[in-house]
Amino acid sequence: TKKSSRYKPMKVTVKDLLKDKKKDLSLELATGEAGLGKEITVADVNRCGLALSGFFAYFAAERVQVLGNAEVEFLKTIELEKKKKVFKQIFSRPIPLLVLCRGFSAGKELLEAAEQYRVPVIKTPINTTKFISEITAYLEGKLAPRKKIHGVLLDVYGVGVLITGKSGVGKSECALDLVKRGHRLVADDIVEVVRAADKGLYGSPQKLLRFYLEVRGLGIVNIKELFGVGATRDRKRIEVVIDLEEWNDKKSYERIGNTEAVRELLEVKIPMICLPVKPGRNIAILIEVAAMQERLKKMGYSTMDELEKNFRLETGKREP
Repeated sequence: TKKSSRYKPMKVTVKDLLKDKKKDLSLELATGEAGLGKEITVADVNRCGLALSGFFAYFAAERVQVLGNAEVEFLKTIELEKKKKVFKQIFSRPIPLLVLCRGFSAGKELLEAAEQYRVPVIKTPINTTKFISEITAYLEGKLAPRKKIHGVLLDVYGVGVLITGKSGVGKSECALDLVKRGHRLVADDIVEVVRAADKGLYGSPQKLLRFYLEVRGLGIVNIKELFGVGATRDRKRIEVVIDLEEWNDKKSYERIGNTEAVRELLEVKIPMICLPVKPGRNIAILIEVAAMQERLKKMGYSTMDELEKNFRLETGKREP
């Protein structure tokens, strides 16, 4: 089993949020410009319902705080002094920001408390449910653990194949052969790997290197222009890792397939196959077969299980 180094937790600031989603969500900063550098570290959103009544036992201060129709209507029922006290209790905690949905106006007491504790307050005309859905999806994407991997990612028969190995072992040449055979290139050289909420790993190319493949002796090849846009794709789930290495006569390689190796990326284990490279071996065909084998495994079929079953049946027939 190969292990990758731990990833660093991702962060996004309130300023980043405003910049990225201002147009889509019609965001407007009501106050708290001094707190735009505050970091949002979790994708979950918290509605301030119970906190407005003074109950803070389970208040998730690290989350984006949201006030919707129910919260605004409740605020109308409480006295001014109690309202001021509640706002101070909320904003004195390390919350990243507070969002007012449905275009509700921020009251004087709320704005004063937010300004005092340097907490940004944002308004949006979007209804609460839709806003929470949109902002959660955005934060999950921005905060997802990610890592850059040296390798080539392709879609082979619908299976995401990440080809790794030392520089010069033939990763890009193999990828070119696979594209020529009708498969699709996702990324060459640097693969941006992101762990999604479902614990799946998804790879994509660096923006500047999209569509390009570097082949030693040939130079830079534009896959989209040579083979058409259908020979590429923007993103693919990584389902198997093929590690290419130069053939070593002293090393014992897998011949039966009854042992399974894994590569750990972003704390997710991915099946890994080590393929030794030497003249005369058609690596592209081997990778195609590996991809098809992976599909069969997901469907519940195992070559070794069937072979063992047949062996037992045959052995049983020969017993006296």
